[in-house]
Amino acid sequence: MNRSLLLLDAFTAHPGDPVSRALSGVLESAAAGCLPRFAQWLGLPPDEFRLMLDACFPGAATAGWQPDAPPADPGALPCEFGDLVEMLWSGRSAGADSRLVRWAAHALACGCFGRTHLWQDMGLSGREDVSNLLRQMFGPVFLANTTDMKWKKFFYHRVCERLDLHPCPEPSCSGCDQFENCHGPEARLGASQPVSMLPSAKR
Repeated sequence: MNRSLLLLDAFTAHPGDPVSRALSGVLESAAAGCLPRFAQWLGLPPDEFRLMLDACFPGAATAGWQPDAPPADPGALPCEFGDLVEMLWSGRSAGADSRLVRWAAHALACGCFGRTHLWQDMGLSGREDVSNLLRQMFGPVFLANTTDMKWKKFFYHRVCERLDLHPCPEPSCSGCDQFENCHGPEARLGASQPVSMLPSAKR
């Protein structure tokens, strides 16, 4: 089994694309133990995971790239994982490829289960990488963050708004040395904008 990010990147269908970078980054972080084991499959069913590999990293599976953990039973996934995916799906960009949207939503949701900055746990270079992904694939979600809230925290707040949960639980960030900076008061930039509601994602 070859879990190398270099091997996966060598087969990227669209080098530098925000979705491809997010997928490969999350898979590498999961393989390195920075994310829960279910993230090695992006929380996807095995058949859909292999479809994602063939579509985004054609030839990688044939060359030997595959997760080293068995796929998680859907019922064993954290309950908020599906809520995060649904929140992102409901705020997808108009005209975006539905398969890429779903896979990107799973990558972002997986990243929320790390213990540092979202971009770090997704194996990305910085917060702007997450912003670029959201801007491209989840435009309404990106635009709704009018206070420049940290993305992981913002995702949880959006989920709590949708489910009418109060108080809202904070994401797992205790391993980060900037916890107080991220979870302190946010600088308000404008009035909150609602995320447009669209049909639910396939579970």
